[in-house]
Amino acid sequence: MSIKFIAIATLFLFPLIHYSQSYIREGKGEYNTVLATWDGKYLRQGKGSYETVLYTLTDKYIRQGKGDYNTVLATWDGKYLRQGKGDYNPVLYTWDGKYVRQGKGDYETVLYTWDGKYLRQGKGDYNPVLYTVSGEIPIEILIFMML
Repeated sequence: MSIKFIAIATLFLFPLIHYSQSYIREGKGEYNTVLATWDGKYLRQGKGSYETVLYTLTDKYIRQGKGDYNTVLATWDGKYLRQGKGDYNPVLYTWDGKYVRQGKGDYETVLYTWDGKYLRQGKGDYNPVLYTVSGEIPIEILIFMML
């Protein structure tokens, strides 16, 4: 009985998990305007899975529009977001796990603070909220949106 229940529950819940979406909302609040939708590969404008694709995330590259072979706009290595395609291109932003810094280096000016739900302006947990994120969105996508 219990194995049958688990199999049926999995069958019905898998599509919900598989097609889950995360939202980037303007300002602070779960009910504010949705600026973008993330589905695990594509960042779409507005709310919904049929909206215009702004960026595609493939391995370590952020690409323009929808497509695995489109123009590379930025390269991500886990710490640095670099302009264009290449591990030696100019660094636009540095990520240290909480702060997004301008240029290359752990002591550069802090532009944004990330606490897992809110992206805030400047350095500080009480600064103005720019975006509210519901769900999981890679930090490189959030950083790139700020360009």
